[in-house]
Amino acid sequence: MIGLKLKFKVTLAFALFIIGPFLIVGWISAYKAEESMQDELGRTMLQLAKQNHTTITKSMSAVNDKTITFLGNHLFNRTVLNPFWLNIETFSQINQADEILERWSSDGTSYTLYMMNREEKRTHVDLSDKNSGFKYFDFDHSDLPEWVQHADNKRGAGVFRLIPSSEGAATVSFIRSILNAQNYNDVIGYLVVSHLEVHFTRDLLSVQLPENSGIFLFNDANELLMQAGSAAFDEAGITELASRETSGYRFVNQGGERWLSAYAYEPDFHTRLVYHVPLNSLSSSWKGFQWFIMIVSAIYLVLVLLFVLYLLRMIVRPLHRLVTITKIYEPGVPLASDNSRDLLRSDEFGILYGAFLRMTRRLDHSFEENYAMKIKQKETELATLHSQITPHLLYNTLDSIYWYALRKGNKDVGGMIKDLSKLLRIGLSKGRTMIPIGEETEHVQAYCRLQMKRYPDNFEVHWDIDEDAKKYTTPKVILQPLVENAIFHAVSSMDGEGEIRIAIRCADSEIEMTVEDNGFLPVDMERLEQITRGEITDKGYGIRNVHQRIQLHFGEAFGLRYVRGDRGGVKALITLPRQEYIKVIPDYRPIDPPR
Repeated sequence: MIGLKLKFKVTLAFALFIIGPFLIVGWISAYKAEESMQDELGRTMLQLAKQNHTTITKSMSAVNDKTITFLGNHLFNRTVLNPFWLNIETFSQINQADEILERWSSDGTSYTLYMMNREEKRTHVDLSDKNSGFKYFDFDHSDLPEWVQHADNKRGAGVFRLIPSSEGAATVSFIRSILNAQNYNDVIGYLVVSHLEVHFTRDLLSVQLPENSGIFLFNDANELLMQAGSAAFDEAGITELASRETSGYRFVNQGGERWLSAYAYEPDFHTRLVYHVPLNSLSSSWKGFQWFIMIVSAIYLVLVLLFVLYLLRMIVRPLHRLVTITKIYEPGVPLASDNSRDLLRSDEFGILYGAFLRMTRRLDHSFEENYAMKIKQKETELATLHSQITPHLLYNTLDSIYWYALRKGNKDVGGMIKDLSKLLRIGLSKGRTMIPIGEETEHVQAYCRLQMKRYPDNFEVHWDIDEDAKKYTTPKVILQPLVENAIFHAVSSMDGEGEIRIAIRCADSEIEMTVEDNGFLPVDMERLEQITRGEITDKGYGIRNVHQRIQLHFGEAFGLRYVRGDRGGVKALITLPRQEYIKVIPDYRPIDPPR
């Protein structure tokens, strides 16, 4: 990517950091929204299945309660069995029993009462071909239907089963075994209420499900009692749900399509109601909305991409031209006249073009000035070489006078010339502004010796120099002005009683220099501070110069200040940072004897 042009870099960055995250976030959002929608559909369908199952259970409970009422009203007088039902034999008795059962079958169901023929009654009518009403079972239980065993297992409780009707089709029936009130292990008959699908169908169809959906009702034996709707019965999948004694929902793939199966369990009769609904029929509108959002997003991305390409064209083309001009430009060589319309633009690129051209003109002008300055610099260097001859000649002349005075035996004059030469050498220092404290000490010592020759026996100078401090850096000639002030304003006229104490010490991270006199004349300390701070400029140039040079080199935390001396005079105090001196220019050589 480093070698690509800016246009391709921006396009690639747009794809990676805008289109890519947009698509990823959109896909994740759509996936999460679809997942959330499916869960919401599952919970809604489960709630609907539970409500519908509750309605069906109420219908089942009504059938159960009705059979209990029937048994209490007609078969039992409290706990005693009505002997009528055990001694039915004649045609009139059969009609009487059928009339009773017929009255209870008025709601579309059919009531059939099977009594065990313990007395081996012989009826004059064949009861086996009857669809409903009263019938006998042989006491030996030979050739009894399968549902008899299911009813016996419930021990008097009702059970819902599919049993064949006289028409050959299976019918939903409620079966209750009739127990002997004196012996609950003795089954004396069975009450069967058939054609219950009339009621259950009404309950099932009370819920309007989407097209191709199915509703399946299972009994406690996982037997499919009823179904409604057009969904195909997937025996393996739905029967597995019908075997669960819980309620819930799940999504399954069947026939290349995704289905929602919600199953509700009712413990009263251990029945299960399963809703089997194609997911597309529930989420078709949501899918359409998702596709709409995706299409709108795609159109939006295309428009944004076109806008970005337009911006790239507006930005990259003038930048490319500017880069081309930058590559061919050489300082000092004026650019050819450029009348392109990019210069006529009033936006930032027009300003940038104009600024770049003005910069090249200034750079060309600076290049020409620099060339002229180099020529002048060469001329100045040549003049400097000539000017250096004068101090060199002065040093050699002073050296000659010094050795001449020694040969003539005038050692005092020779010493003064030597001190003067040292003053000049250290003062000039070959152009250096910073020198080691050791050289500064030699400089002020030479100055003191010259002044003591001028004012003999008027004052004494005491030295307290820390040898370790001599290796640190100081601005040159900062002690001499302070000593000069002490001599001329304090001790020059004290007739041998004057004292000047010069001390240089290392203190933590600082260097302290002090020049203290014992002068007796009154001193205005506030005026000295004003001179040091530069508030008074007509006097005190020397001490103000020392203070300003120190602060220029080391900052405002360092400098010069005046305090009252311990011996009655004035003490000048200089503070410097501890910075070791790094020798850049070789030190001056000492005065050697002429050869």
